[in-house]
Amino acid sequence: MRAKKKETPAVAETVEASREDVVVLAAAYQAGLIQAWKRDPARGYCLTRVGRADEYVDVDKLTGYLKKLSNAA
Repeated sequence: MRAKKKETPAVAETVEASREDVVVLAAAYQAGLIQAWKRDPARGYCLTRVGRADEYVDVDKLTGYLKKLSNAA
């Protein structure tokens, strides 16, 4: 008797952040502006901030968004 062949689930395509984005995000994390970030291939970056809902920021607008946060702090 032959064993049934199991289907393997499709692996989601991973999208890596650019080196420049990682530097900017790490600086924002160290400054306390954000708690975490995650790269979402469809929506940009998902940023977690203290006491707020997660926000999605377009990749092209990330630097400006983080500058705006640092000026408000």
